Amino acid sequence: MKKTIDSMNILDALADEAARYEVEEGKPTAESRAATTRYRGFIDDRLAAMRRAELEQLGPVHVERHAIRPDLLALLRDALVARLVGLQERFPALGFAHRNLTDVTDDDLRTMIQDAEAATEDLS
Repeated sequence: MKKTIDSMNILDALADEAARYEVEEGKPTAESRAATTRYRGFIDDRLAAMRRAELEQLGPVHVERHAIRPDLLALLRDALVARLVGLQERFPALGFAHRNLTDVTDDDLRTMIQDAEAATEDLS
């Protein structure tokens, strides 16, 4: 069976050859830098088109908003941080984008806790 050659395979081969040339010659040339810029632009455009196509297949995102529970609203910052740490100890796989909680507002902490507790309800 003959292997299909597409533009991505060609660019991959050209990039490999450019890398070999630079290793042998010891420095990039103006032509190799220009080619690299063209390849990178083409690849970035193709990846962006692929991502857009995937997003179109998913359809619009619907985010349902929930009010923060009253029991969390009553907690002060130290209690919120302790509760979040407790959740992380009980569920080690639980991760958050924020590692330094000093930059996170109290309401964001409340939302993080509420979301984490909802996600881990079935696991308890």
